[in-house]
Amino acid sequence: MRWAPVAVVVLLASYVILGLSASRQMSQVGDEGAHLAGGVSYWVHNDYRMQPNNGNWPQRLCGLPLWLLGYHFPSVDAAAWREMRQWDFGDLFVYGSGNDADSLLLRARTMTALLGVTLGGLVYLWSRRLFGTLGGLFSLTLYVFSNATLTHGFLATTDMANALGFTAAIGALWMLFHRVSFGTLLASWLGLSVLFLSKFSAPAIVPMGLLLMAVRLVNPAPLPMGRGRRVVQGRAAQLAVFVGLVPLLIVGVALSIWASYGFRYEMMNPALNPENASPPWHEVEFHVPIANRAVDLAREYHLLPEAYLFGFSHVMHYSEGCNAFFHGEFRRFGWLGFYPYCFVAKTPVEFFVLLAAAVLAVWFYRSAAANLESQHQPGNQGLFYNLAPLVILFVVYWGFTLANHMDAGHRYLLPTYPPLFILTGAVAWWFQPPAPSSVELSTHAPAGHTRLPVQVMRGVSACALAITVVEMLLWWPDYLPYFNLPSGGPRQAYRHLVDSSLDWSQDLKRVKPWLDAHRDDTKDRSRLYFSFFGGPPVEYYGVQAEYLTSYPFRWQPHVPAPLTGGTYLVSATMLQAVLLPYSGRWNESYEQQYQQLRPLIAAYRANADTARQAGKAVDAVPIAGMSEQQWNLACWAYDTLRFSRLASFLRAREPDEQIGYSILVYRLSDEDVARALDGPPTELLPMPEAQAEEMRRAGTVAATPPD
Repeated sequence: MRWAPVAVVVLLASYVILGLSASRQMSQVGDEGAHLAGGVSYWVHNDYRMQPNNGNWPQRLCGLPLWLLGYHFPSVDAAAWREMRQWDFGDLFVYGSGNDADSLLLRARTMTALLGVTLGGLVYLWSRRLFGTLGGLFSLTLYVFSNATLTHGFLATTDMANALGFTAAIGALWMLFHRVSFGTLLASWLGLSVLFLSKFSAPAIVPMGLLLMAVRLVNPAPLPMGRGRRVVQGRAAQLAVFVGLVPLLIVGVALSIWASYGFRYEMMNPALNPENASPPWHEVEFHVPIANRAVDLAREYHLLPEAYLFGFSHVMHYSEGCNAFFHGEFRRFGWLGFYPYCFVAKTPVEFFVLLAAAVLAVWFYRSAAANLESQHQPGNQGLFYNLAPLVILFVVYWGFTLANHMDAGHRYLLPTYPPLFILTGAVAWWFQPPAPSSVELSTHAPAGHTRLPVQVMRGVSACALAITVVEMLLWWPDYLPYFNLPSGGPRQAYRHLVDSSLDWSQDLKRVKPWLDAHRDDTKDRSRLYFSFFGGPPVEYYGVQAEYLTSYPFRWQPHVPAPLTGGTYLVSATMLQAVLLPYSGRWNESYEQQYQQLRPLIAAYRANADTARQAGKAVDAVPIAGMSEQQWNLACWAYDTLRFSRLASFLRAREPDEQIGYSILVYRLSDEDVARALDGPPTELLPMPEAQAEEMRRAGTVAATPPD
């Protein structure tokens, strides 16, 4: 197909236009601020205290244009820098240093777009090799018009780099196991380096590589060395070659890691750390003693940079359990069905239709494909053999994901999509079978198989692909909160999933235009309340509201003012109270603490009113016997508990409107607020003992005071 290169360019250009224009409608998401502050600090200061738990390489990549273009970077004298408060320092960099936040984010996200284009090209080339040019174009079209790639391919995060790393690494290893040469060894080193410097899920490549090696040894074909003038015969000899390659790859990846950290062991640049502070290792210990011992040995002998070891420990520590929400339940150690639901609900239905059509095509045309492949690759074991790396990547990664107790969001499944996109290229065989001489093309499948109308499969596949394209065009720019129709769509998604699957602070830019269009909700600013999930300060985008408990926590010592009726804007993640110290459903323990604190706050307000009427100053701590620290802690606990109780009330009613799909709008009267804060708690109905026991087994989340 002479026009194929043009089609590839058009598709990838469409991908960049759609994704980048959609990302410009989004405010900062997740920890993009910390990600960028970390990346720039690596270039400017050769210091790795910021965001060590994320991949060094994608942070450097996104921070590169910001460093080169001279964006203002905060002083290292800032308390957030010295104390390693990466979220606060990220906010200071993006919003508090005189930078244009939108311009800064756009340039950083453009660097991630380069990774997305690279992965799209890899998907096309791999699929073309297996299923021909038309198959490659099918796979690339699905990649381009996927809500997953259109979201995470244009955010300054590590997820797209991780997907690229897994796909490139396993593809390069598969080539290496079939020809050992400088080129294949270099490709394997680069692919593994990208993977191990992108995200700490990289060790999953080890069992993948071992399985690839085992599958390759089943193949009796000789192993060419170099340019093919020398070959290695026999499984034992080939195994010896493969085992000999392992130390080379390990050393190569280790050198890449050391180079990325400036060939220095210490996480903090000694010139910027005169007090000789060290990372808080006690906060990232594992519950498995042998794992702690392994990290301790690596630290003792300086096997890898300190920042890399600390980041790995941080990720492994939190993967042992974290607060999560799923279908109205709250757990610390997750659900087996969490990620399968994410995959099913957040993947377009037509993609599953195309995947089924591809599997049928592989089944019906497998003999013809094997014959065609064997003509070009002597000793080839057929199509199923060539699909092995895709199957291994998909299955092993899913195994690691299901074993993980950190049920964080759909983005963690991104590495499993490229192998499916590639496999779906087999749909092209319904339009252009691999071996026309051995396949009946008229209206039925190959002779000897169940008769299946080829024209029907062509029609179904063409319609599904067209619907995929049209659907993604219509969904612009809301690719992140996408949920398919059988799951209920994004309007009801907040009842099932939150955090990065739905609400990653992307809709903050939409709040001010919404408020401007709803003047009745902004007549009295004191009756406009906002509980926001995400890093950006809401004031930066012109939102003036009473700030309720939000995450990340920015609580300053104060006595909480009474809440009144008005318009309440609540991010979906805050509504579900996933990350609050008093998280999950309202319970008897929370109610008891709340009722104990209410008289203290009421006494303060009464004393304050009396003092004001008498023209006297209001005491900072009006309760006898309490220190200032104890009083501030009591105010914080009351403020947080009060919001959790309000959230439990709001969960029982439908929002009046939604801003985007992640910010819920509730218009409450004074009576509504009184019922929420003073009436019987809506979530304290008797719970069946079986359900209570299940929640206890799943793990409860204890309330903890702020740092």
